[in-house]
Amino acid sequence: MLKLYCTLSAALATATIFLVIGFLVQASWPLVQSQGFTFLFETEWYPYEALYGMLPAVIGTLWSVSLALLIAVPLGFSAALFSAELLSEPARQFVRFGMELLAGIPSVVYGLIGLWVLLPIIEVQFDLLSGRSLLAAGLLLALMILPTIMLLSEDAIYSVSKAQKEAATNLGLDWSERLLRIMIPESWPYVRTATLLAMGRAMGETIAVMLVVGSIDRIPEPWYNLLEPAQTLTSRLGREMAEAGVDSIHWSALMACGLLLALFAMAVAVISLRPTTPTEALKKP
Repeated sequence: MLKLYCTLSAALATATIFLVIGFLVQASWPLVQSQGFTFLFETEWYPYEALYGMLPAVIGTLWSVSLALLIAVPLGFSAALFSAELLSEPARQFVRFGMELLAGIPSVVYGLIGLWVLLPIIEVQFDLLSGRSLLAAGLLLALMILPTIMLLSEDAIYSVSKAQKEAATNLGLDWSERLLRIMIPESWPYVRTATLLAMGRAMGETIAVMLVVGSIDRIPEPWYNLLEPAQTLTSRLGREMAEAGVDSIHWSALMACGLLLALFAMAVAVISLRPTTPTEALKKP
């Protein structure tokens, strides 16, 4: 009976995924029929003129998520090492409790913090009329995904076998050598998974990003200028979903934005499931 229940649950979960993807593909199809796939490479988004270029939003999404990962991964991994290896057990539990609280804060609260604190700092430091920019979106996303990376990495590092640590110590390895040859290689597959999960969350964040990114459809000039306002797929969905008429081409274009996000998330999930092999460091006696 239990086996049947588990089988039905797995089948229902799988069917739900295919239903969601199928719904998005069906809802996006009118746009493909009217414009082909050229909208993926165009830069103009004016629904009143039937222009639905998605390239600026795709680039804005990738830029903001990449910046967030560049900031959050080193900080989260370093904090996880510090917590798992150097703190006493009571202090470690206190730090974990704080990170769990940060992970549970609703994203709209982060957005309000970004409006109140982050944007004025960017305006003053870079002498801008408005702090709404890719830099603000990247910094805010980094703050939001930091607890996820830190908590999962800390779990992985802390769970490395005590026997392995003692064996490394008995072999004469100091703390840094033990860290480089045992702790990091052993925990790296889980850290990679934590990073990919955090990437998925960063891609899906809507309200907080919408409040600080500026929501202007253009590619930064030059392309690496993080101080310009931009657009992301989620901020576009958040702003325009209520304005689009159901069954219109505008609605279909927004569904295509959702389909792109779903495909990005699926790609991240597939990468995170890639089988791992023991590192060469762990194969050494």
